[in-house]
Amino acid sequence: MRILAVNSGGSSIKYELFEIGEQETSILRGNIKRLYRQDSFLEQTSSSGTLVRNVPNLDHEKGLNLMLEALTESGCLRDLTRLDAIGIKLINGGKRVMETRFIDDEVLAALEDLASVTPVHNPPALLAIEIFRRIVPHIPLVGVFETTFHRSIPQAHRVYGLPWSLSTEYGLEKLGFHGNSYRYIAERIAELSPHHKRVVACHLGSGCSVCAIKDGKSFDISSGFTPQSGIIMSTRPGDFDPQVLLYLAEKAGLQPADLNRILTRESGLLGISRVSGEMWELERAAKEGNAQAQLAIDVFVYQVKKYIGGFAALMGGVESLVFTGGIGENDAYIRESICEGLAFLGIEIDPELNAQVVGGKEGKISRSTCEVWVIPTREELMVARETARLIAQKRG
Repeated sequence: MRILAVNSGGSSIKYELFEIGEQETSILRGNIKRLYRQDSFLEQTSSSGTLVRNVPNLDHEKGLNLMLEALTESGCLRDLTRLDAIGIKLINGGKRVMETRFIDDEVLAALEDLASVTPVHNPPALLAIEIFRRIVPHIPLVGVFETTFHRSIPQAHRVYGLPWSLSTEYGLEKLGFHGNSYRYIAERIAELSPHHKRVVACHLGSGCSVCAIKDGKSFDISSGFTPQSGIIMSTRPGDFDPQVLLYLAEKAGLQPADLNRILTRESGLLGISRVSGEMWELERAAKEGNAQAQLAIDVFVYQVKKYIGGFAALMGGVESLVFTGGIGENDAYIRESICEGLAFLGIEIDPELNAQVVGGKEGKISRSTCEVWVIPTREELMVARETARLIAQKRG
């Protein structure tokens, strides 16, 4: 089966074309980076080479159209109708939809219902669905939800301290995100260190979370009912006192739309630093003496470290610590900063090994009791696998 996996994220659009059969073959992969910035660009790699196309100020709609154009021009896929299916990574369907599904009106309704509280992710996904339905209406569209992997989280780790009637009526509980990434990490660490049953994985990128994986299953995660909660992110604040919102609404006269914009576009690393939400830009600014940039980095490191310690306590220890995502895979300085002071958990990074494992490499960066790994995630592969499974199931 020829499957196109699409991951329309908050600041990028990743895609990968697979041939799925007895073996899984990646034919082409691409990434449209730095959406909504002057320096946005497309990078696409196949057997014929790498294409880089600089297109300033790309948004999601322009990016998706550029993706389709680059796909058909590549020679790997002359006609979109030759696809068996398109798998789309979907973030938040609430409790109504938490499993891989063919995208129908019920799935669309669930995505639309939560679009206002998942504004970085659900609207771009809905846009991708609308474009694909228009251009290739006869190709099956499959939604692969982030929340599926986290259905194993115990109820006591899920519930909020809200009136039970409200929680049950509106499905208010921890749902968890980055599920496709963590599923891949769980499977990969089981191959690398099969005797390790207590794993803490850190998906650090534009969006961030930390996950406790016990016996190969999600046991807890930093994110909650929406991807906005947990640790601080590029432009999202993570956890903070919810009464702050009521205080701002009263004192600053902010309306729900204003608060939503602040929470999703103006907070996080960008909000503290006033420089950027990109970690590499913050590190450069900090080296030049920018105190606010350094403060943003310090807050990020502190919050990730706190979750690692908390999840180690929850599981009675940790045998493997995994870094993944754009920052986790490429930023040796941040990894070292996070692991500093965690020797009491058996976590000690080897500086030489740590410096070598960047640029998409996989490797162990420790010589300590607790193994510390860098594992480049394969979210698109997990989307393609789930999509192929559902198509095969339908065909019988």
